[in-house]
Amino acid sequence: MAVERETFDFDSHWVSEQINNGFLGIQNPVLVGILKFSLPWDLLAGVYTVLHWGDWSGSFIYASALGLLWVNIAPTLIWYYDERVLPEFFSHLSELISDKKKRKQLAKKYNKFFAKHRISITLFWTIAFVTIVYTSETALIGQGMVANGTVFMWTTYAYAIYIGAVLGQGFVGPITTILLIREVSNLELEIDPLHPDNLGGLSTVGYVSIRTTLLFSSGSLFLPLLFFFSSEGGVSTIIFGFTGIYILTIIVSFMYPTALVNRRAQEYRDSILEDLRQQYIEIEEKTQGPEKNQISELNKRLELQKVQNKYDNYNSVKLYPLQLSILTRLAGSVILPVLFMLLELYLPNFL
Repeated sequence: MAVERETFDFDSHWVSEQINNGFLGIQNPVLVGILKFSLPWDLLAGVYTVLHWGDWSGSFIYASALGLLWVNIAPTLIWYYDERVLPEFFSHLSELISDKKKRKQLAKKYNKFFAKHRISITLFWTIAFVTIVYTSETALIGQGMVANGTVFMWTTYAYAIYIGAVLGQGFVGPITTILLIREVSNLELEIDPLHPDNLGGLSTVGYVSIRTTLLFSSGSLFLPLLFFFSSEGGVSTIIFGFTGIYILTIIVSFMYPTALVNRRAQEYRDSILEDLRQQYIEIEEKTQGPEKNQISELNKRLELQKVQNKYDNYNSVKLYPLQLSILTRLAGSVILPVLFMLLELYLPNFL
């Protein structure tokens, strides 16, 4: 597997390169990601907490801490998608596409696609986060970011720009997966009716989709902070609008790729089943003709049974690449952000 991973890893996102280069001899991806990308924000949060002790509320610190947790792990998540999820998908894709040259072409194309820094994504998420901060200034002022604490209002804007411009690039992951699976679905897939996953080998599509979805859904750690802003005077329309886009993307990043592959695999199986049906009819007709005495009854039964068994094997394959473990993860990735929303809306009523 290690050799295959190297074979299908042709390009790296700049965040991945920074993590791969290590930091002062440290090679652990999580620690390197924190030290190279998140440490300034961690220190700044610590300074704010100490200097404005008593100005901030516990719910704000709790929500901010969850968001900061995501900021700390987000670079590693980008690295993980780039260096693990994509290469391993192309390795396992051999179960559906045996042509290694074609798989290499796909790997080069989509490694490069993900590695490219996209200005459109940067602008979208930067504008989104800056707009949320701007419309939530009232809530921030209530947490001490006024008078001598005004500097933290400006650092919050810088924080929003950093999240949108740098970490927002992780949004390219779901786009990459969707485009990749769409192209794969247009190729000649080789469905194996005896594959141990009982899905004809399609589980590899389900797993790349759910891993992409899980990585992207980690951003739901920011939702409590957004809902705090909404409850403290932020413009709810804007906050819930961007939240809706985010949750919709989580769902689409899994459902769309798997539905595409299901449709293509269904067409492939229908073609195979029709060929087998014709074979069965031809064998039966042949045994009914003048030459029927030349074919033993045993050979007739063996040929018909062989075709029937093959037909049954293909007909019994589940073509939607879902397993219970995949469904459980998908439910968790969708329920988590919704749960945060419900907690923020209704928990205060019980306290």
